[in-house]
Amino acid sequence: MRIVSKKLLVTAVTVALALPVSFTFSQVASAATPVKGGDLTILRGDLESSLTPSIPPDNAGIWVVEEIFDTLLVPAADAKSLKPSLATSWSASKDGLTWTFKLRSGVKFSDGTPMTSKDVKFSLQENSNPAGNWGFINSSISKIGTPDPLTVTITTKTPYSPLPAVMAIFANSIIPNNYGGKTKDEFGKHPIGTGPFKLATWTKGQLIKIVRNPYYWEAGKPYLDSVTFKLVPDANTRANQVQGGQAQINEFPSFSSVKTLKNVPGVKVTAFDSSAVNFLIFNNTKAPLSDVHVRKALASLVDKKAIITAVLFGNGTPAGAYMSPSSWSHNASIKGLPYDLTKAKAELALSTQPNGFSATIMVSSGNADQNTMAQILQSEAAKIGVTLQISQLDPSAWTAARDNKSYDIMFGYDTTDIIDPDELIRFTGLIDGGGSSLWSYYDNQKSAKLANDAVLIDNQTKRKAIYDKIQVAFDNDQPMVPLYYAPNLYSYSTKVQAFHPFVTGNYNFRNVWLSK
Repeated sequence: MRIVSKKLLVTAVTVALALPVSFTFSQVASAATPVKGGDLTILRGDLESSLTPSIPPDNAGIWVVEEIFDTLLVPAADAKSLKPSLATSWSASKDGLTWTFKLRSGVKFSDGTPMTSKDVKFSLQENSNPAGNWGFINSSISKIGTPDPLTVTITTKTPYSPLPAVMAIFANSIIPNNYGGKTKDEFGKHPIGTGPFKLATWTKGQLIKIVRNPYYWEAGKPYLDSVTFKLVPDANTRANQVQGGQAQINEFPSFSSVKTLKNVPGVKVTAFDSSAVNFLIFNNTKAPLSDVHVRKALASLVDKKAIITAVLFGNGTPAGAYMSPSSWSHNASIKGLPYDLTKAKAELALSTQPNGFSATIMVSSGNADQNTMAQILQSEAAKIGVTLQISQLDPSAWTAARDNKSYDIMFGYDTTDIIDPDELIRFTGLIDGGGSSLWSYYDNQKSAKLANDAVLIDNQTKRKAIYDKIQVAFDNDQPMVPLYYAPNLYSYSTKVQAFHPFVTGNYNFRNVWLSK
């Protein structure tokens, strides 16, 4: 644990104000002819949990799964439409209950086995288990048919407008029927998919290496021989390794490093449009954070503008609603609780802890941005008699504490995976949405019923009206504080070509290549 004095904190914020930065917000695809070959290493600070598509709730695992497996459909780069993938076409019956997907012919898994409709049926059924992390996403499905090897029919219990979008989520990636004769656990250690890459090496908590799938259906791709995802918790170490050429991409460098990185030969920094929303998350199951007045007291101490200045160097906007502005479901009328010391004191006086209390903010070791935000909140909380200690944990311990509900306060973020808002309305806002309300364990059954009602409606305006109500309830309860909407920042070698993460966050390394 490291506690920083208020004087040092003020100095840090002053420095941030004195060093405004700017950087490219988009990257034009290279006009050069792609070169085949090369090994790419991407450094990250987050730990993956699983490579079995129906399991991972974390982006560290999800974004690797999307390189090993394919889905029937995929979101477009701007997350506003769908494109064909393993399915070349899809259509709905007149009653809106049955969807027919025509599969791409000639597709093989990375072991050379042909993919058929039986594999699709098995994959969707496996991900439909209500006890699984993502079973909720398929809860509308009542029957899956396989009239021929290249046709799949999906019948829903009621008309379900998000169905095509749901077929683009990583959790519905296509795996071999019956796990290719393996148990689920065995398959998870050596997954087989139809994606551009296949697993070569996986040392949990250290690195994942994927190599070109020789049977990949998209001719000529991928260009790279391999991609290695390497866990390096310390942000400075990641920056140094990209500068030194030991790695080619740094996933989420701190914004404070942009000014320095822009002056490093052979390195570029780009902020890509993103659906990400960053949060201060309260464990709603632990007293006194189970008290809405306590949560509102702390939320009223969050100076979002100061955080954006100190952490993002001005490159973000204060968040109100928990749904991203990139989604049509975003409720722009919600502004969140403003910074208000008087309001914070009043809320605490109404709480079970009117004289203050002690709690711990859990941050990931090496994450400079989280540490800075924790220091800002720590300083503000002291003004109302609340003592917040900062506990730095390595990624493995941090993840375990999150999953075991053994934390008080932490930071987190979400991104969309599909173009329909139903996923994140549930994942972040509902207890049974796969992420336990983004690990806040917030439970609002009225909102859950509203979410179930929304997907029965094939009218975007009417659905948005329901989602607006859910976001208002979330804002009233403050189970977590939406902090800011910001782009996703990456630093990477100038040799990396066609690197352009989607708004949803996925990488599509099938298109990336390295210049000589």
